[in-house]
Amino acid sequence: MISDISLTEAEQNEIAIIELCRNIHYNFLELGGLLLENYERGYWSANRHESFQEFIEMLGVSYSWATRMMGLSKIVATQLLTEGEVLEIGVAKACLLLPLVKRGKLDDDIKELAKNAPYHDLRKELGYKVKDELPEEYLLCPRCGADITFHKGMIRKR
Repeated sequence: MISDISLTEAEQNEIAIIELCRNIHYNFLELGGLLLENYERGYWSANRHESFQEFIEMLGVSYSWATRMMGLSKIVATQLLTEGEVLEIGVAKACLLLPLVKRGKLDDDIKELAKNAPYHDLRKELGYKVKDELPEEYLLCPRCGADITFHKGMIRKR
């Protein structure tokens, strides 16, 4: 955290968040922690933002993404996952675990699944809707001779 006596805690927090947004792929857990602190302590209003969401949008990131980063930071802070585990699992897959954490359903088996399964398979195992449609038909391209796969849902009616 930046420490300058002339700045309030709220201003220091906002400056740190802006700096971390510049290197977001390296600092997502630290950024999530600062955003969580900003939200919980109301720094966004002390810095004259209309709402926390308006503050987030001013940063140039989506509100849903920011809340997921806050959730991941909270998971690490409560020691449900270590920072190393989150990095090993990856941000996208770790975010799939957030609803399980809220329901108290994150266990070692799910952690191992998240570490080892591809994103698509993890989504499917966690009960998300996943399209497993395989092509139903094949066409032969008259121009290049390549097989073109499609399924009936791709055909538009006029």
